[in-house]
Amino acid sequence: MTSDALASRCEELRQPVLDLVEIGILATMKPSAVPQLAERIEAVRSVLAAGTAGIDEQAYLDWHPIGVATLHRMDAAARAGDAAGAWALLKDPNIGFNPLGEACQGVPGW
Repeated sequence: MTSDALASRCEELRQPVLDLVEIGILATMKPSAVPQLAERIEAVRSVLAAGTAGIDEQAYLDWHPIGVATLHRMDAAARAGDAAGAWALLKDPNIGFNPLGEACQGVPGW
C-alpha cells in the first residue's frame, strides 16, 4: 500500500513528468522545442526539490537522488542542444524515470 506522502508526491509529479516525456520526444525531432525541454526539466526538478520527508517507500527513496542527478544531466544536455542525449537519459532503465513509475504504481494516473 502506498503512503499518503508518496501518493501526494506521485500526484504532484504526474503531469510534469508527462509533459517532460512529451517534449522530450518532440525535441528529438524538432530542435526548436529544445528550450521547452529545459523548462519541463525544471518543472520536475522543482517538485523533487521538496525532498523525501514522510515518504517511507524504499523504491522512491532509492530513485529520488538518482532522479535529481539524471535531471541535472538532462538539463546540461538540453542546454547544449542535445535533445537525443536528454531523451536517452530519461528513458535509461537504470537512471531514468522507469523506477519512478514503479514506485508510483497504483497511484491514479501512473
